[in-house]
This record gives sequence, C-alpha cells and structure tokens, in this order.
Amino acid sequence: MTRKTIGQNTGHSGRVNLSGPELDKFDADVGDEIKVEIAESKEIARALIDNSDHDEFVIVSKPTTETESDSHE
Repeated sequence: MTRKTIGQNTGHSGRVNLSGPELDKFDADVGDEIKVEIAESKEIARALIDNSDHDEFVIVSKPTTETESDSHE
C-alpha cells in the first residue's frame, strides 16, 4: 500500500489530478491523505474494495488498447 496526498498540480509526471466536480464528489480537499493501491486485475480490485473499511473510491483504469481509450473520451 502506498499513501499519497491530494495536492495541487506541480508538474510531476505520473500524478492523477482530481479537481472540480470530481473532487467534490469524493468529498476531499487539497492536502487530505488518500490510500493508493494497485490492482492488476478486476478480481483483485473487487477484493480490495470488498475488504476495505472505506466507503468512497476513485477508480483509475489503464486502457489496454488505443481504441478503448478513444471510445471513453
């Protein structure tokens, strides 16, 4: 498990920024700590969620093909 902090855009690569409505829906503020876990499959992601004490999740997925990426824009 890796712990990250929600922060303002600093130009560091590899950062996922939540802002505006996304951040409002997540009920978090700049500076709040978040828990980050990497799931290599849907089954692992479901297990992480099912075994978590938390009620809210931000799900970030990596498209497997360029076509899949384009279809969700």
